[in-house]
Amino acid sequence: MKISEAQKAYRQQLSLLRGQKRDYVNQQKENREKMEEARKKSEAQGVTFELSEAYLEREKELQEKIDELSGQIKKDEKTLDELIEQEVGIFNSIVAKQQGDAWKEYGEEMAKCLEIARRISRGDRVPAQDEKKLMDFNMDIYKMAKEMAAMNMEGKHKEWDSLWGEEEEKEYEDPFEESQNAETNVGMPEGMEATAESEGDGE
Repeated sequence: MKISEAQKAYRQQLSLLRGQKRDYVNQQKENREKMEEARKKSEAQGVTFELSEAYLEREKELQEKIDELSGQIKKDEKTLDELIEQEVGIFNSIVAKQQGDAWKEYGEEMAKCLEIARRISRGDRVPAQDEKKLMDFNMDIYKMAKEMAAMNMEGKHKEWDSLWGEEEEKEYEDPFEESQNAETNVGMPEGMEATAESEGDGE
């Protein structure tokens, strides 16, 4: 399952569980309010008030449901945090790799440009595209190489092929998209596995 799919499933599940917990908390509040009314009524009539078995049983039942849902919510929140950490980790590793590649390319580009400057300064001929690369890379180095070339007009001069072949525009993957589409070993939230299976059977 993709990280983005797992996150979506856990967010949906958490929304559902929080809604259920809210309902039980409201029911518990109503139950307690009814008993408080009954207590006040008994006191007004001068009767000793005792908690009924039905109230105690209902209170216990509701509290158990609330505690169970609170535990499940906490567990699912932890899993969702882990999924977010996975996504961030993958995102950061992709960005770090891309930055490393960019620095490597820059180093290679710089080495080529310095070699072109050396060739030009000796009075050798280099392709126009290589001259342009050097100009774009560093105009001061280019000018210096041309000045030295003017002083090295005599003697034999070599004609060089380009240091660049057919250049293809390098496309980098989108780190955000890649991190969201990465596979995770986290399974579906409890209670959603059956739903997913039944939907799969219906297709």
